[in-house]
Amino acid sequence: MVQIIPAILSTTEEDYERDILRYKQALSFKDGWVHIDLMDNIFVPNKSIGSSVVARYQIGLHKEAHLMVSRPLEWVDDLIEAGFERIIFHIEAEDTQECIEYIKEKNLEVGLAIKNGTPIEKLEEFVNKLDVVLVMGVEPGFQGQGFIPQTISKIKETSRLRSNGNYNFRIGVDGAVKDDNIRHIVDTGVDFVIVGSYLLKGDIDENLENLWKTLRQDQDKLNG
Repeated sequence: MVQIIPAILSTTEEDYERDILRYKQALSFKDGWVHIDLMDNIFVPNKSIGSSVVARYQIGLHKEAHLMVSRPLEWVDDLIEAGFERIIFHIEAEDTQECIEYIKEKNLEVGLAIKNGTPIEKLEEFVNKLDVVLVMGVEPGFQGQGFIPQTISKIKETSRLRSNGNYNFRIGVDGAVKDDNIRHIVDTGVDFVIVGSYLLKGDIDENLENLWKTLRQDQDKLNG
């Protein structure tokens, strides 16, 4: 079954405190994961909170970092200190091989994110060391964007890469996932989806249940 992981993209500590408290209070994500976006205003034109803010709030959820930064290796030690268990950074950033090896050396899970415009072949030399490949459904850096239709093809390419090489990494998609496209995305064979804006607009538990309801209804139609 596909996994739905809630996301936070916060540019101020006040926003982070508000949203992380809402996830913490939601019944749907007890003992689950939370996906935290971190940006440096270089790799993307936006700057987020840093790992020190995350470290100040105990949330009872497993934390994965999505680094939208130009030099991810420089962030790793602080992320470990802040209690992150999985680090995903962009293949378009610097020091890819060194960063993967360092994260694995520290016994954390590691993943690479890939933009729509980046050829899937860029992943080939790294996929045997990855736990996760995260396909971007939007241009990274801002919430509330529309889903890029070509993402579906990119997911399928990633899935073929995994099958052809008999690799074990999990495939996820991040950006603009909501009730009107989640079935189409899940049908590509992704293992998990990252959902932020859709969940946080209104009641989180109700919004999550609406996503599951959409998936169940569409499955019932196929079975009927």
